[in-house]
Amino acid sequence: KKDNLTGKFISDIVLQLLSYVAETERTNIKNRQREGIAIAKANGVKFGVRGSFALSNLNQEANASVNLLDVAGASVTSKQLPAFAVGFAMNLPVLESFHFNIELKYAMKGQKTVEKGKVLTANHEVVSLERLGYLELPIQPQFRLNFSESSHLNVNVGPYLALALHGHVKTKSHVEGKDDVISKFYTFTGKSFTRVDGESRNWTDPDDNYKDPYSRLDVGLAFGVDYQIENFHVGVSYDLGLKDINAFAKDMNDEVGYTPIKNRTALFTLGFDF
Repeated sequence: KKDNLTGKFISDIVLQLLSYVAETERTNIKNRQREGIAIAKANGVKFGVRGSFALSNLNQEANASVNLLDVAGASVTSKQLPAFAVGFAMNLPVLESFHFNIELKYAMKGQKTVEKGKVLTANHEVVSLERLGYLELPIQPQFRLNFSESSHLNVNVGPYLALALHGHVKTKSHVEGKDDVISKFYTFTGKSFTRVDGESRNWTDPDDNYKDPYSRLDVGLAFGVDYQIENFHVGVSYDLGLKDINAFAKDMNDEVGYTPIKNRTALFTLGFDF
């Protein structure tokens, strides 16, 4: 019993010592971070937050593969999908009128398609919402026009690299005289559900027919302008995807009528620098 008490006493001391060392190291890391940020700010580096309302599509209208009805003469219309982006920004001065603007943000992209046709004598409509959530890194040279010490017009042009973290496609199928059928599948997992007559039925595609229809990697060009006064920003920009994000692009490139699927996103942004 005495040995047990001694062992417990020693283990408590070791745990408290390890806890103290860990807490001290966390404090040192936070202090070094604060010192680094202070040095960067003293050298003119600025940090900030950005939030954007976006309109996105996938320039997919001409792609025959979106004909979900599989009905001759069906019309397919691609529409802008309301989306958003939020993230952090860092501005590095090189010259008075030349900076580098670097952001790390979460960006929702995708598109809405509406397909209409006739099945026998009944009108049939399928509305699809495709959403992809990206972790995006734009690195942009920034050209600055100075109106005053606190007022600038910034022109940003540069590449972006994005990695899709998740995505899903939701479809609503409507046939005259029948209940709507709602289906949803998760882009990178293959998990899906279909709701018919108010009841949900979950299923997983065993053959991966619906898994990974999009490539996770996207590369493109981001460009835009923003007006800055003091620490506030307001701007507009455009993400022009350059990479075909269709995961089956290699197999479909030779098909007649195939068009590459690329992200197209317009953003309206508000920001604040600390």
